[in-house]
Amino acid sequence: MDRLDWTAKWADYTPEKIAITSYDVNKSYTYSELNTYANRLIHKFTELNLEEGNRIAVLADHGLEYMVLFVACQRMGLVIVPLNYRQSVNEISKLVNDCTPSLFIYNANHKDKAEQLPIQNLKVLTFEELSDYYQITSDSTIKTFQIKEDNPLFIFYTSGTTGSPKGVIYTNKMLFWNSLNTSMQLGITFRDSTINTLPPYHTSGWNVFVTPLLHKGAHIGMLEKFDAEKILCLLDLNKTTLFMALPTMLLMMQKTPVFKDVNLKKLRYIISGGEKVPSELVSFWKTEKNIYIRPGYGLTEAGPSITSLHHKMAVLKPNSIGKPNFYLDLKIVNKKGETVKPNEVGELCIKGDIVTPGYWNNSVKTSNKIKKGWLFTGDFACSDDEGFLYMKGRKNDMYISGGENIYPQEIEVQLELIKDIKKAVVLSVKDEKWGECGIAFVSLANDDLSVIEIREELTKNLVAFKHPKYIFILDEIPLTSLGKVSRKKLFKYFNEIKSQQ
Repeated sequence: MDRLDWTAKWADYTPEKIAITSYDVNKSYTYSELNTYANRLIHKFTELNLEEGNRIAVLADHGLEYMVLFVACQRMGLVIVPLNYRQSVNEISKLVNDCTPSLFIYNANHKDKAEQLPIQNLKVLTFEELSDYYQITSDSTIKTFQIKEDNPLFIFYTSGTTGSPKGVIYTNKMLFWNSLNTSMQLGITFRDSTINTLPPYHTSGWNVFVTPLLHKGAHIGMLEKFDAEKILCLLDLNKTTLFMALPTMLLMMQKTPVFKDVNLKKLRYIISGGEKVPSELVSFWKTEKNIYIRPGYGLTEAGPSITSLHHKMAVLKPNSIGKPNFYLDLKIVNKKGETVKPNEVGELCIKGDIVTPGYWNNSVKTSNKIKKGWLFTGDFACSDDEGFLYMKGRKNDMYISGGENIYPQEIEVQLELIKDIKKAVVLSVKDEKWGECGIAFVSLANDDLSVIEIREELTKNLVAFKHPKYIFILDEIPLTSLGKVSRKKLFKYFNEIKSQQ
């Protein structure tokens, strides 16, 4: 039995324990069933002449079939390419052409989109067909598989907010060390359970809690789409112990009518990240539900478990992303590559077995980002005198106005300290006088607040040259499918406003 074949191990140790539950179809698989179904799927893939290194492109929601596919692919050395079903047909077509899959799989929810893709010359199956096969067939021959740690397991395409999407290679080695980092920080055991509502086309949908809990022989609940009220009820009903949610998701949950009534006493931690976790959010959940929110930092190219803020420090160190996890090295460097001193801003760099070997079909991008084993994240950060880390924004987001380096996240923090501002986002554009200037977008809890009043309040805590040249008040800040701020939509809005002036 291979040491990386966690499902086979748990199928041997605790065969009748529930491994996965889909709350969309109210169906569960035990560890024994997950193991058996994966073996049957391998038999099917062998019939299709799939070989180690072949890519399988998937256009489907997360769920039971995806988990069976994961186990089968890991054993065979096949590479899963989860496609973002929220993208247009044109965008998805480019990804299919880039990864050159040997098999294309989709589920019924995305049939219309799948039929418009350039897959006429590919082997094509539906998840429904696969499910019928592995549940009906009786061929479950026990085989020995050698799972190679350097074999790619996933190709995750980045969102493309700073350019065209790039395929990040995710290996079995990354999977293993990320699981250890996560388990060490949170004390995960086989007694734990989670409910995953994050999409499969993002590393968080697999590697925040799903694969670490699979490693520990714990229980993984699955919900295809995030529904604030439904997830609260499920967390209560199933006495869930660990949960991951973006700040936007948590805000939606606390506004539901059932929030005050649900019992979440078994929920040890909520992990949050993907964007800045407001200290007010941390305080609210601790006060109202006695639940700790643990902010952290991760990215597709590494982990994603990179840093974590201990729950008892979340209030004492507001806006911090914590300290580095166990099995990685981290440094912050200046333009010369020199490590900066505490409280100095520089680029965050990561080294260790959680770092990707590179980008699919993009050796130039790989060599630019990974130097002597160090991943240059493109994120600006600093540490305080006690070693706690703070994000200062993306390297591409920093702008120079009148010769001064300006970090948007610093301005966003000050804007959100103003009473009645719910959310603030700061971007930059070219400016004839200063070279570049800031544009701020805010959403309000009180419609009476004006731009003039915002500027007056900002003057109290922020030096003048850091003030945004433009401030726009929006009903809501637009978000991506992952709940992150959609900078593309904000730039589009700004350009439309400018064109009308």
